[in-house]
Amino acid sequence: MECKNCLDQLRTDYSYCPGCGAKVIRKRITMKNLWFDFTERFFNLDNTFIRTFVSLFTQPKDVVLGYINGTRKKYMNPISYFMIAVTLGGLFFFLQNKFFPNAMSYQFELLEEQQKGPSGIFVTDSVLKWQKILAEYQSIFYMLMIPIISLISRLVFINRKELNLSEHLVLNLYGYSQISIVINVLYILLIWNSKAIYYIGFYGGILGYIGYYSYYLKQIFSLSFKQLLLKILFFLAIGLILYIAIVILVAIYLFAFTDTFKNLSQTASLAMNWAS
Repeated sequence: MECKNCLDQLRTDYSYCPGCGAKVIRKRITMKNLWFDFTERFFNLDNTFIRTFVSLFTQPKDVVLGYINGTRKKYMNPISYFMIAVTLGGLFFFLQNKFFPNAMSYQFELLEEQQKGPSGIFVTDSVLKWQKILAEYQSIFYMLMIPIISLISRLVFINRKELNLSEHLVLNLYGYSQISIVINVLYILLIWNSKAIYYIGFYGGILGYIGYYSYYLKQIFSLSFKQLLLKILFFLAIGLILYIAIVILVAIYLFAFTDTFKNLSQTASLAMNWAS
């Protein structure tokens, strides 16, 4: 028999062509193999996804260092895994915008309670505006976060020569995607419950990322508890500095190129009138 892709001659017991690597197809098309081909091509959602997901909890060192050292078939590659996280995030926001517009309402109710008076109106409107921007461009924000986190982790482990910056990118693609997949799945499952969404986002964002990353880095770099604590504190310190820098840049943009300063001045005047 011959390969239908490159026309090389094949032995009858071959499952893949040794010339071009194409899978040897012997059976007729069915809905089952159509679905398998679709998921394998676009999402790679075969047993490697389940194996990768479970192993990133049980043995993350094997996943990350295995991929870096050349094991490319056992686990899903980090780009595909990251795209699943992005897809799930996009699915949540699509469902929210189309069918569950109040999915994020609980956090705004809390904000209104905390910000009494006219000033609360401005703060709430600003948060709503940024929430809409984050929802619309969430995949871009995801992609921007990975190189930033990778740079921070490389600086944190500057004294460790095992991984270079590109390999830290692989490390963070897996780690960031893992917790994002968990949170986004919970979001989708509980999208009807605004209060649950708020607590998942708040505690998942803090405890989830910090807790999982602590375990994740400890396993990969074989850190002691003392070493881990110092690395996490260093990580948070650098992250805080970058966060403050980003906030300052955003504030400069808002005041220089938008009507935010004008709106803020009007709100401040209303607040003073209300207080008097």
